Amino acid sequence: MATIRDTLKNVQSKLYLGVGYSSDEAKLEARFILEHVLKISQKDIIQEANRPIDIQDQRQLEEVIEKRIAGTPLPYLLGEWSFYGRTFKVNPNVLIPRADTEILVEKALSNISAQDTYEILDLGCGTGIVGITIALERPLSKVTLIDQSEDALKNTKDNQALHQATNVMIQKSNWFNALGQTRFNVILSNPPYLEENDPHLLQGLEGEPIDALVAGPSGTEAIQHIIENAKNYIKPSGWLFMEHGYNQAEIVKDLFKKNSYQHIENANDIHGVHRVTFGQYSIV
Repeated sequence: MATIRDTLKNVQSKLYLGVGYSSDEAKLEARFILEHVLKISQKDIIQEANRPIDIQDQRQLEEVIEKRIAGTPLPYLLGEWSFYGRTFKVNPNVLIPRADTEILVEKALSNISAQDTYEILDLGCGTGIVGITIALERPLSKVTLIDQSEDALKNTKDNQALHQATNVMIQKSNWFNALGQTRFNVILSNPPYLEENDPHLLQGLEGEPIDALVAGPSGTEAIQHIIENAKNYIKPSGWLFMEHGYNQAEIVKDLFKKNSYQHIENANDIHGVHRVTFGQYSIV
């Protein structure tokens, strides 16, 4: 039987050749796959490197590698992915969590007091990673997560149960339609913001749900709808936080200004790109 060490090298080699990764990328992903399939930790991979792997686990590893080489994103194969220091469930009905989105959470948390009770809305929640993370970091606040997709809401409910987030309410709604007269101190959204023919759809986003990626011909249709309508659901002096595309910061900032938001700022993601714009609504 092959050992853990031998299998790690074999998986790494297959990913290097089949996916086109660099050596470091292949090594990292190979470790993720072994940890998941064998139910072991990185420490176990090192300390138990000479342990044989049984036939059933070998077969499962081969199935995962075949699907990965065929183009299935790794988070969908593993059924989970990391975000803001926690692991969340993920499936092909929702977008894969990305580190770039953590700046959306960080900037919102900086405006949400841990000692006060805030009403918070995660608009178009998808996996639920943004709203649930906010809820866990600010347990005195109440967080509403909405999405129009039943499949996305199921994923969100799975993550709520996984993290036992008791200060969360999950609701089906096409943007604000089902909210009635409810108002919030903070609204966050990571909406679709790609153009219909954006080249990124064929360069790293294959397999992810198109409705969660594409907003329309210009890519700003959802962003504009949210900024214009959020005013009716924000409490006086409340905040709106928006994630957007790498080239949309000035467009989004201008939309904030036109809709009477103040104290408007852009925030950079981990790559130094303007990824989030936020502002405080001033009633006029």
